[in-house]
Amino acid sequence: MKRYWLLVTVLLLFLSCNRKKVRLYPPPDEVKDTSVINPEPVQLDTLSNKIANFTGLYTHGDEVSTFRDCKTGKIYWLTDSSKKMSKLYLAVHRSPAYPYESVYAEIKGYLKGKSSLGYASEYDNELIAKSVIKIEGKNYKTACYPYEFIALGNEPFWSVDIIPAEDRIILKDVGEEKVYQFPYKKAVVTGDVFRYSVTNSKNDKLILTIRKSNCSDGMSDRKYLYSAELTINDKLLKGCAIRKNDQLKDNP
Repeated sequence: MKRYWLLVTVLLLFLSCNRKKVRLYPPPDEVKDTSVINPEPVQLDTLSNKIANFTGLYTHGDEVSTFRDCKTGKIYWLTDSSKKMSKLYLAVHRSPAYPYESVYAEIKGYLKGKSSLGYASEYDNELIAKSVIKIEGKNYKTACYPYEFIALGNEPFWSVDIIPAEDRIILKDVGEEKVYQFPYKKAVVTGDVFRYSVTNSKNDKLILTIRKSNCSDGMSDRKYLYSAELTINDKLLKGCAIRKNDQLKDNP
């Protein structure tokens, strides 16, 4: 008899334990909070991937694809998922052109963050271009073009862009279809006269003198606030100049 009651007691304990184990896994209709069993997917921070309009200076070339943002002044590595920018860049790369000359661009895209791949990893952020709104050659009116002076003349046509931010002074002799590149060097300033004197690795010597005086290019009604005189090697050229932020008005 004692053995019988011992077996009954053990059986009851066994059944009791099984019930508790079953209650640990209730059927789905009894679960009040399903977030533990079926958690919501993690929402990634997509703020940096928001499509927006970007305006800036685009530079394309061998192992180079960069975008200088007009609003921030920051330089991003540009990845062209539109597959159109390099072709449009070459189309507006006006002759005579020089390697890695920037053009003005308006695009739709997003900032992806810092890349870990190749040349892109050398920049703090990567800009993904999804579509192109506009690409055109820059000029004195391009708001975010960081030039100091642009000098220009006619008969023959020539222009000099002085660009401290790019460490460049660029002379385009359109008549000879030739470009001269020089490292940037500050002007010697005497009163209202600015004198640039630089030599490049090819021993070309440029002397540009810009004076504060009214000037006309002889071909348009535009009135400039500065005159310019350029000597490249032994060749003398004369024209006018525009200082960054000059407010020029064309005569009616």
